[in-house]
Amino acid sequence: MPKFHFKLVDTHIVSDHGVHDLPDEIAAQVEALRLVRSLRETRPELVGRNCSISVVDERGKGVCIIPVDDI
Repeated sequence: MPKFHFKLVDTHIVSDHGVHDLPDEIAAQVEALRLVRSLRETRPELVGRNCSISVVDERGKGVCIIPVDDI
């Protein structure tokens, strides 16, 4: 199963949210949306600070960037 790396970023990496074994890029995007929703609830101070969740695959290819402000 492919590995996907999740990071909270603003202009640099703020925190690493781990590596997840997921079946494909669609599953990684869904997981990123779940993570953003969770962050909005648990870390409301991130809203309005241009933070995003960035997802890359195990080869370093960008999969998606989900802004915390947009969900």
